[in-house]
Amino acid sequence: MSTDPFSLVFDALWQMVDDSVPLTQLVRLGNKIKFNKQYDRAPLKENIADADLPELILTTMGVLEANMYHSSCDSLIRRNYQWLLSTGDIRTNYRLFPVQFALFCAMHDWQGVLSSLLWNNKTFIKACRWGTLSEGISNPQLNRGIEGWSSIWNISVDMIFASSDLRAINQGV
Repeated sequence: MSTDPFSLVFDALWQMVDDSVPLTQLVRLGNKIKFNKQYDRAPLKENIADADLPELILTTMGVLEANMYHSSCDSLIRRNYQWLLSTGDIRTNYRLFPVQFALFCAMHDWQGVLSSLLWNNKTFIKACRWGTLSEGISNPQLNRGIEGWSSIWNISVDMIFASSDLRAINQGV
């Protein structure tokens, strides 16, 4: 298990989904496509059947900002994550809206979950922001044959680290 802050946040976002009773009822365990499993190097399913949907994926979308001198003694990094949802259905009220709302509810406790994460025995999460939610009818040729509504929901997470801890990492301390 990775102990770097980026992996800790990624794992915690998934944990909030896994702890959500509505999401567990709406999205089967095998339809939660996780890129953080140690022994599954190819988690995407190639042949999709109706039982494989809805499908929920968490991806990382890089860094929006990195400020090495956020303050005189702290550095800040803002990472962007995305929840990808493929419904396989054209009806908005069947899979799209129920899963989106359940996901919104699951992420509601970000302060309790993310803010309690520790790196180097210190909390490091400053903020978690929900960004834009884009949705539309997916192109089956680009989405492994999946037709129906798909959505992408952006989340940015601000992480602050003591500059002295970052320097210590470079020195092997």
